[in-house]
Amino acid sequence: MNSSPTIPTLQNIYDLDEYLTQEFGYSIFENAPPVDVDKIAKLLGIEVSECVPLDMDSLDTIGKITLQPDGPAMVWINPLENSYIPRRRFTLAHEIGHFCMHRSSSKKTFVDTKVTMNRSESYWDSNESEANNFAADLLMPAHLIKSVGRKLIAEFKAENKVEKMPLSIFKDKLAIKFKVSSVAMEYRLKNLNITGSKKS
Repeated sequence: MNSSPTIPTLQNIYDLDEYLTQEFGYSIFENAPPVDVDKIAKLLGIEVSECVPLDMDSLDTIGKITLQPDGPAMVWINPLENSYIPRRRFTLAHEIGHFCMHRSSSKKTFVDTKVTMNRSESYWDSNESEANNFAADLLMPAHLIKSVGRKLIAEFKAENKVEKMPLSIFKDKLAIKFKVSSVAMEYRLKNLNITGSKKS
């Protein structure tokens, strides 16, 4: 398995997909949704731990990644904060974002809390904002949202004999398909300018 020093900086999910396809014959999009973040972490040589925190200082940590210069990157996911599967998936995708984009920086450990992973708060920290955007792109790729969304709309209209699909139903069905929270999907749809009742 490759260790992090041999893996190039990957600035977006398409760079990541190209790297994994070339190195392992694995495309992150091929069997998605949902995107398999655990498989991606494994292929990147990231070691993931989910042990219960024993010290009080770690209780409010959601996730953490340590980028080691001479060995595999280490991710810790706090199971107390990530019992909800969509939350865990976003946490791991966020740490993968740090791994892909920030290994060249002088900072070697990123500790993520509710503050750093909050979109409004992370705006002021470029590394955290980039990792949040990477995670959203990885879990909810725009081209998959559009292709899967079109199928969901067509099925809903045919089954219900209606002209439109309510956005709330569209959002919830997409969230289930992509294994993300409804809130995350709603935010993603707004970012992609997909709003209002869906006609087609």
